[in-house]
Amino acid sequence: MSKHPSKFVSSWTDHILRLPQPILTTLSFVLFILLWWAGTVLFLDSDMIPSPDAVAFRAIDMFRRHDLTTGIEASMIRVIVGLVLGTVLGIALGLLIGRSRLIATFVDPVFQLLRNLSPTAMIPVALVWFGIGESSKYFLIFWGTFFIVAVNTTAGTRSTPQTRIRAAQCLGASEARIFISIILPSALPYIIAGIRLGVASAFMTIIPAELLAAQEGLGALLQQASLNGQIDRMFVVLVLIAVLGYGTDRAVRYLSENTFRRYTAYLSEM
Repeated sequence: MSKHPSKFVSSWTDHILRLPQPILTTLSFVLFILLWWAGTVLFLDSDMIPSPDAVAFRAIDMFRRHDLTTGIEASMIRVIVGLVLGTVLGIALGLLIGRSRLIATFVDPVFQLLRNLSPTAMIPVALVWFGIGESSKYFLIFWGTFFIVAVNTTAGTRSTPQTRIRAAQCLGASEARIFISIILPSALPYIIAGIRLGVASAFMTIIPAELLAAQEGLGALLQQASLNGQIDRMFVVLVLIAVLGYGTDRAVRYLSENTFRRYTAYLSEM
């Protein structure tokens, strides 16, 4: 063992990587929490970065007061509405741009221009157009999702091998048949990747969206905690946003792997 330490380390690593993925994921989170706890005990100011146990106790207290349950419900409804709208319209536009040279010629340049405007930059516009109600929040999350899904869908549509399309045309397949049987399945992995990126964007957008005078939601809780200097409450909200985003992404991945396994086998490697 002492003569070949590299072989010992390699063997030990191989044994760990053979563990089931749920165990490896759990170990990853446990390691992160331990490092966080050690950092707050040994190096960091607990008044600036609370320890994991302090955040957990505060989270339990906020659940008992129903602050978190109300906030989670409000935020998730906004995320789901904006995400669904952005996904559906993004897929539709991406397929059109990817398949039609005419639409790509006149629509794609404007599309590429507008996608550089972040949801945060659109906050003043959302206020003017929709006021401070729910519509402005839906719009901002939609804006943060739509362009990402559309870009990925366009890339997937254009990546369809031309040999497959020509082969289908030689066999007498109609354009509709080619689209359903060849183009859409080829683009599907890109579309799913776009949706997963859209999920991340939606959860990153929900906080600035809910800073628009929202009375409920995780963004409103975060703002209240910030104004009152309650660091532990701030970290509870931040952890919850991360957990909800992670859970939503895992759900999209699970559904895609089990519904479209034939076309998304690559996702199991990620």
